[in-house]
Amino acid sequence: MKGDLFVGAVAVVLGVLYSAMSLRLPKAMIGNPWAPIYFPLALGVMMALLGALLCVNSLKTHKKKASGQEEGSGSEGKQAVDKDFPKLAIGTVVLCLLYAAAFNRFGFIVSTLLFLGGMLFLVNGRKAWLTNIAVSAAFTFGAWGLFEKLLMINLP
Repeated sequence: MKGDLFVGAVAVVLGVLYSAMSLRLPKAMIGNPWAPIYFPLALGVMMALLGALLCVNSLKTHKKKASGQEEGSGSEGKQAVDKDFPKLAIGTVVLCLLYAAAFNRFGFIVSTLLFLGGMLFLVNGRKAWLTNIAVSAAFTFGAWGLFEKLLMINLP
């Protein structure tokens, strides 16, 4: 409960600050002057709203637990998540750093295939190897096709 409340509060603060800073962006000289501000402002507002929602949800859950309305502690599933969390966190950081280092050298396709494959194997394990490979290949080549062929944006 404390963790969710803390993360929600941090998200609200960051969302409000991000929204305030987005209002300081320079306005466009051509077209709608507010156009460059809309998307960053929407991101900040959504972040603040989702953080507030997380805080409210955390407080409701705490209130239910305090009044004894919630059945069971749910600690069985939480223990498995806590046990795997360090492996997932460290693996994600390492894979992100490797992806960033390999992107310019090996290009989008090879780097993204390896990164997504690694992330999916980290999350799903070896049992779902066929699904992991299919999803990473489909996403990589789908994104490449979208940018290169449809939007005509060259990827490294």
